[in-house]
Amino acid sequence: MALYEEGDVARAIVEMRNVFRIDSTHREGRLLMARIEMERDNPPGAYGHYRALTEQFPDDFEAQRAAAELAAELNDWDAASMHAKAAAEQLAEGETDPVIRSVELGAAYRAARQENDLPAAREIAEEAGELLQDNPDIVMLRRIRVDDRFAAQDWEGALTEIDGVIAATPDDQSFYLLRLTALDQLGRSDEIEAQLRDMVDRFPEDDIRRVLVTWYMEQDRASDAEAYLREQIDPENPDAIDRMVLVTFLSQLRGAEAARSEIDTILADTPDDSPDRPLFRSVAASLDFDLGNRDAALAEMQDIIAGSEPSDQTRRIKITYAKMLDSTGNSVGARALVEEVLEEDSSNVEALKMRANWMIADDSPDEALVELRRALDQAPRDAEVLTLMAQAQERLGSHELSGEMLALAVEASGAAAEESLRYATFLVQDDRLLPAESVLIDALRLQPENHMILAALGNVYVRLEDWGRTQGVIDALQRLDSEEAARVANELTGQVLAGQNRQSELQSFLEQLAGAQGSDGQAIAAAIRLRVAQGDLDGAMEYLNERLAENPDNPGLRLISAALLSREDRHDEARTTLRELLQEFPDNQQLWMALYNVNLAAGEPEAAEEVLQEGLQEVPDGVVLRFTSAVEAERNGDIENAIAVYESLYESNSGSLVVANNLASLISSYREDDESLQRAYAIARRLRGSEIPQFQDTYGWIAARLGNIDEALEYLEPSAEGLQDDATAQYHLARTYVMAGREEDALEVYRRTLAILDTNRRQLPFREEVVAEISRLEAAEPSVDN
Repeated sequence: MALYEEGDVARAIVEMRNVFRIDSTHREGRLLMARIEMERDNPPGAYGHYRALTEQFPDDFEAQRAAAELAAELNDWDAASMHAKAAAEQLAEGETDPVIRSVELGAAYRAARQENDLPAAREIAEEAGELLQDNPDIVMLRRIRVDDRFAAQDWEGALTEIDGVIAATPDDQSFYLLRLTALDQLGRSDEIEAQLRDMVDRFPEDDIRRVLVTWYMEQDRASDAEAYLREQIDPENPDAIDRMVLVTFLSQLRGAEAARSEIDTILADTPDDSPDRPLFRSVAASLDFDLGNRDAALAEMQDIIAGSEPSDQTRRIKITYAKMLDSTGNSVGARALVEEVLEEDSSNVEALKMRANWMIADDSPDEALVELRRALDQAPRDAEVLTLMAQAQERLGSHELSGEMLALAVEASGAAAEESLRYATFLVQDDRLLPAESVLIDALRLQPENHMILAALGNVYVRLEDWGRTQGVIDALQRLDSEEAARVANELTGQVLAGQNRQSELQSFLEQLAGAQGSDGQAIAAAIRLRVAQGDLDGAMEYLNERLAENPDNPGLRLISAALLSREDRHDEARTTLRELLQEFPDNQQLWMALYNVNLAAGEPEAAEEVLQEGLQEVPDGVVLRFTSAVEAERNGDIENAIAVYESLYESNSGSLVVANNLASLISSYREDDESLQRAYAIARRLRGSEIPQFQDTYGWIAARLGNIDEALEYLEPSAEGLQDDATAQYHLARTYVMAGREEDALEVYRRTLAILDTNRRQLPFREEVVAEISRLEAAEPSVDN
């Protein structure tokens, strides 16, 4: 407390953590930490302390009320409602509290909007307005009013409400972003520019300058964007960071060569003894690296570091050098540099992020989180730190915590496109479409011409079967006048027609699109797939032949031809076509896989295996071919070879869920030592909570081998139900039933396993065990007479 009152917050936090190690229920300590976190603009941290207080002291009215307010601010409405209810129960009969009531109204308003109950939402907004008159500082009430005005498209009214919020809470950036949206709807470009410039000054630690530059670009004002960035450079005392921002902008706008020219100018004006010269040299080397002059760039970086004394700038250069080394595959050198940086500065955020990223890839997410929490202490609004924390939580199987981190990353980034798209994808995967829509709309307010955000939003509306708003997205994409936006618009149009079952219109649209794009392979393939799905194989072949007559050398059309020929059981012709293509494109994985699949379709697995090996000789690093070879090895009972292939694939990309699942599954199924089991568990933790049967089987079997039988059955029973023809899934369930003492159930599943093995004739190593277990369990069955 004394340290805090003296303003030494960092040491106060250290001492308070020591307090919690001794007494985790220390009331005054929790209150102080909650206050500190609020002052550090870290609502999630403050909420964590208030939540702990409510768990330890459920009758603490102030803690419950503060927790309710913070949970609502963080959009955790279940928790907000729970805390609000607990606080309200402590009020005297007939007594009300405006903060608690505002949370209750917020929850009710959100529910009404999700249920599309517009009259109820309007009524709640009216009550919020009445309560606001006597409580102008309660932000939740203003949020409701702002959203209500947005829903009504009353942009002037929205501006009035937003200005009221900003007056009450001038440091809440979210309302400035909403104000930009209202100004955009009213067409007030001058005011948008003025507000963005004001926000750059008001929120200097956030990347608003990037938002302003992006806005200039979307307004086709690239010269104004460049002029603005040059304005930020004081000619009398130029700041190195401002110069680097300009160089980065030029690199993105005009390419690395234009940026290199600018850095040459900067270097020419920088004396040899300037402390900024090493930084400028490192930027020049980084640009050379991007331009392909890798060896010279790496040598230059090494020379810069060798001649520089330890400093923040030198450490930044080392991090840049480490990233360059890592991208060339020299992870040993990169890691050594990062360790050097952390030896000098153990709290270096960029170094901690790189180390944590490697730890996640190495299946040490627990250790990564320790590093990332240290980084977050230094940079609580670093979106990349929060994103890495989400990845670490996902590796640990903590799906909900991963989502929370992604949400915080969106907030920290100011609803930037990359973070918003990542979180929206997470929400869509959980079938939380309305929250995903909200995230994408917030991002679109800042970048209304971003085709990737529009594409994601359009796909959300397709899944919601909201055809009117999907068409609105299509219209917006068509106005962008870019090839990529037009492609997305066409894809969405096709999805709308298919979703409305307008098959004839869809066929016409696809064929018209194919003709307009000059035998575009994707459009033709889509038109053919539609004909095939409708059972019109002859029509599909006739249509393809017409396109081939127009463009007989088109490789994409020839590949489609091979697929159709194989579908008509004309396998020899399909093989001939593919062999001709492979003579022209021997390193094309797709062609090798097509030939492999034709041989399988022809009932010639040995020939398919020969093609696979031939393809691997031509494309030894081909990921698809290597993956297929692992599947083949497993199918043939060559488990150790399959594991070896999956290990190499996993080393290249440990983020692949399918590779992780297959590797963990084989290790846990065919290796008995404890070290292998622990490795399988480390790989498979991320599968916890999955509803995909294959993933459930892997995680469930590992849980069973670890002795967690009840948890194992929660996964293995639905997995066996979903994989009724998979002998391995049935075998795992049967063995787990034996572990659980449910031998009658085990016998039934073992019999089912043997029937599958006999039908499929697969060479799986547990067949003898299955037969032996059936004999043992049948012998143990009580006789009918008994």
